[in-house]
Amino acid sequence: MKFKMTVMAAAIAFSGTALANNNISDIDQSGYNNDVSVSQYTQGWGGNNNSGVSQAGVSNGATVHQSGWWGYNVSDIDQAGMGNEADVFQSGTKNSATVSQTGQFNSSDSQQNGVQNVLQVDQEGSKNAASTLQNGWDNLAEISQSGFANSSYAAQDGKYNTAQVLQDGLKNASDISQSGTNNFADVDQSGSFNDSTIDQSGRNNWAEVAQRDMKNTADIVQNGRNNVAGIDQSNFNNDAFINQNGVMNYSEVTQSGYNDLADSYQSGNNHYSSITQSAAPGYFGGLMSLASNTATHVQLGSTNIATTTQVGGGNTAHVHQH
Repeated sequence: MKFKMTVMAAAIAFSGTALANNNISDIDQSGYNNDVSVSQYTQGWGGNNNSGVSQAGVSNGATVHQSGWWGYNVSDIDQAGMGNEADVFQSGTKNSATVSQTGQFNSSDSQQNGVQNVLQVDQEGSKNAASTLQNGWDNLAEISQSGFANSSYAAQDGKYNTAQVLQDGLKNASDISQSGTNNFADVDQSGSFNDSTIDQSGRNNWAEVAQRDMKNTADIVQNGRNNVAGIDQSNFNNDAFINQNGVMNYSEVTQSGYNDLADSYQSGNNHYSSITQSAAPGYFGGLMSLASNTATHVQLGSTNIATTTQVGGGNTAHVHQH
């Protein structure tokens, strides 16, 4: 009997500890058929998780899951409109997620695993979609979408990585993958049907993509450290690809014409590559510029420099340095 009482006392004491873990959930709903699910779990010395959800409108949905051995995760979801969906999954300590949705049928799905990762998603318009995965610590992702059916995917694995995405328009797509330490990626899209992909592996790599107008495609791949890549595109149907493997390489592509193609491949260290493609001025110049310009730079070894400028249409340039 004494043994049974001791076990019962221990169970009550443990239960009392579990109930005193200082998790906070605050839900504010206004409208019709809105739905919220919040799960807050305490492991080890965890607890002190904080979740806030505000919904105004019709048929909005939000799901929050918070857990971890140390706790102190913070999630804030604000929805106004109809049919918006936001999911936040946090496992670890001191992760922060803020999601704001205004409009109809926007969706945000985010996962944070680790320590002090920060996520901010802002969506305005209809059918915009953002998916974010953070593993590690002190990673930062900022996603801003306005317009219709824009999509953003960002995956960060490591520490001190930064991903920034700004989308305004129709069906623009951004894909960012970061693995390593202190990599930076920035995507700015306006217009329609533009597509950007950035893949970074290593440390201290920097990539920027700016796209305007219609149907431009940009791809950047960086492996190594201290590489810098930038792509700037306007007008329509331009395609640019930059691949960097090594240390302290620099590559930039600027396209402001039509149907132009640019490829830059760098392997080694301290290479410099610049490709500029544009349409000829005037009405007839613009018509003649519809033919594709093509430029390719291949740089191997170290300390090579290549610059190509093309104006008009139908020009071809190939550079190989070793």
